[in-house]
Amino acid sequence: MIPKIIHLCFGMSPDFGGKPWSLVHHVCLASAIKRIKPSEVLLHCTYEPDGPWWDLSRSFVTVCKMKAPDKIFGNPLRHVAHRADIVRLEQLLQTGGIYLDADVFVHRDFDSLLGNSTVMGEECENGATVGLGNSVILAEPQAPFLKRWYAEYRWFRSGGLDRYWDEHSVRVPYCLAKQSGDHITILPDTAFFSVPCTSEGLSKLFQSPEPIELSTEYASHLWETLAWDPFLQNLTPGKVRAQQTNFHQWARPFIEMLPDNYGSQGAECARVETVNHLYSPVPNELFPRELCPPVDTGFPV
Repeated sequence: MIPKIIHLCFGMSPDFGGKPWSLVHHVCLASAIKRIKPSEVLLHCTYEPDGPWWDLSRSFVTVCKMKAPDKIFGNPLRHVAHRADIVRLEQLLQTGGIYLDADVFVHRDFDSLLGNSTVMGEECENGATVGLGNSVILAEPQAPFLKRWYAEYRWFRSGGLDRYWDEHSVRVPYCLAKQSGDHITILPDTAFFSVPCTSEGLSKLFQSPEPIELSTEYASHLWETLAWDPFLQNLTPGKVRAQQTNFHQWARPFIEMLPDNYGSQGAECARVETVNHLYSPVPNELFPRELCPPVDTGFPV
């Protein structure tokens, strides 16, 4: 059984990769809490976020401070994204739960998926499956499929943004699943990745008012890496209210009690006490503020 524990990874580098905790992360977190109704939300980080949007989110997560791994089975992890890849696998192996990238917006509960051992969704390009996306992973503790996947990092070879960039995060799990589908449930791309990481896909999310079909969609990956500069940085509640696109309409209920300029540069960003209403009916006591103790994963690194 997959426990209702949400895992997030953020802050693997001091500059947050140029993408600090912002409106999009707060809204995605709020959507996950409201719809999944987790018993706990664990944010694994080396550097804790800050700023006005983190002020709103902080009390709803347990911050788990950790040192991001810089190698795996002796192979260097040069890019922070690859370090986060290892963190999510190790944490899921230890406690199980639901891993979500911080830019995954949740549309409905995951209850029907929790009876599986591991659940992942296909990623497609031009109608062809290219891998299993690791932006959303559901797994029971010590899941056999995750153990197989983790062991494949013995031959990890990416140096960063190169031809092997997504080899172990997306393509290797797909190959393993094709070799043997035991202990993994594979959902079609319409479950988590119905909108592809293309200019047309980003336009659908952030520029088009034509509704995206959500009948089979559990969550949507917002592709922050490409969407940040044109659509997500410096986003404010006022800008969300002013646009009628898919993302802005999804986000609107979670920022409705905030002033238009909340989080904007130079704005007076006092904490809004009524923000707790955004998460009703999830009780605050489910989300303690203390730091997690260091975890011994037991994995060789």
